[in-house]
Amino acid sequence: MTLSLQDLKPDQIEAFKKQSQVAFDAEIKRRQDVVAAQPALREVLHQNVHPQTLCGCGCQQNICGYFNFSGCGCGCGPQTETIQISSSLCNIGPEAPQQGTSVRFIGQATGTGTSLNISNAYLQGTVPDAENLIGIQLTLQLSINQGALSLAILEGNRLLAVLVHPSQYAANINGQFYGSGFGTFTRA
Repeated sequence: MTLSLQDLKPDQIEAFKKQSQVAFDAEIKRRQDVVAAQPALREVLHQNVHPQTLCGCGCQQNICGYFNFSGCGCGCGPQTETIQISSSLCNIGPEAPQQGTSVRFIGQATGTGTSLNISNAYLQGTVPDAENLIGIQLTLQLSINQGALSLAILEGNRLLAVLVHPSQYAANINGQFYGSGFGTFTRA
């Protein structure tokens, strides 16, 4: 199923933006809890400054587009799996999805899961100064479980964005996976 913000009503768009922010805040909280439980990781995972201050102006930009997730496993149960992640056209920038810089995304994540084949999942997230992410290798954390998919994008160990899908389309997300990897946005 394909979906874009043009297919959503204004109140659904606002709810989607809030959902994206909640996912981002939850990931920061999860990372802080890991640090609290394992003080040795404090230097690795510490995230003291909110990422929206990285661009110096508190600006927020969007990353949004259609992503594909495919694995080559047998689907017989949880196993080590490498998921290929790609996008058709995405937009990034302050006016995305209506306007923005057109990019494509290529990446992969390795972890434990079932065979996946999710096509054209519309994802969106907020990131500081998104256009500076073009051409930079980014760290990824992909989580798929019970109709929920989130793709955390990090620069090194600093969380930049969590891309999520609209909650009303959870039925289109199937399979299970949790893992990490790398990916890059390139100009389309």
